[in-house]
Amino acid sequence: MKPTFIGLGAQKCASTWMYRVLQDHPEVAMSEPKELDYFSYYYGRGYYWYEQFFADIATNKKAMGEISPSYLPHPLAPQRAYLYNPDFRIILAVRDPVERAYSNHLHMVKLGYLKGSDCSFEYGLKNNPMYVEQSRYATHLAAWLTVFPRNQVLVLFQEDIRDTPLMQARTMYRFLGLTEEHQPYFVEEKVNESLSVKNNRADVFLKQIGQLGKSMGVGRVVEVVKRNDLIRHLRRRHNQIDLRKIIPPLREDTKAYLQDVFADDMRELAQQLGRKELPWPSWRALLNKSK
Repeated sequence: MKPTFIGLGAQKCASTWMYRVLQDHPEVAMSEPKELDYFSYYYGRGYYWYEQFFADIATNKKAMGEISPSYLPHPLAPQRAYLYNPDFRIILAVRDPVERAYSNHLHMVKLGYLKGSDCSFEYGLKNNPMYVEQSRYATHLAAWLTVFPRNQVLVLFQEDIRDTPLMQARTMYRFLGLTEEHQPYFVEEKVNESLSVKNNRADVFLKQIGQLGKSMGVGRVVEVVKRNDLIRHLRRRHNQIDLRKIIPPLREDTKAYLQDVFADDMRELAQQLGRKELPWPSWRALLNKSK
């Protein structure tokens, strides 16, 4: 049984939330790990390598898939995915492109890819062209829509996921032909991408314990422990740093510059989706500027 759907990200647009909400549905099987990056980075390893991540999944599942944010901007991924399975259901989540770029910056600092005395967003923007490239949703979505019919592509907004998570979860379930009444355990879960860790060894150890629990079939117990208020408080107080309190926010001139950079792409995305409005401050700034 081939995977029936893939998630394209976008990067820093609630892809982890999507993964957990889908993984929790009894009719869905998700890959382990979340991101296989097959149609982008590992295509040369062949179909057999890809399908091994789904080989042990029970055949009574209605949907199987994975979520790899690297797929959205990769120029060859759309055609590769279509060649493998032209019936793929495609899920994409987007957010305000300027906020996504800033979140991208926080993630790079968190991973240690940007170090030194200047960790400002402006410095990161000069250093990494992908901050902008990853936020050009319409440009990349157009490539996917050239090979996949529009009715096989679902686009969600991270802002809607934040405000109406259960509704968005059920939208995904309906899109994949699943039972919509399922109450996902992770629906209210928020993944804070701006948190870094003080003690990386301790964090790795905790993650390994969690993976062991999941492999032993007690994944839900592990998640209950992780969601415990006392455990969260201890982790946040003793081993987590909020990068938004350390890294300066976007300067207003930088924000205005990026809103201009993304203006045409935002207009194109609205047209692709048949929408008159997008739920973004950058979109409202664009409309105000055009008045």
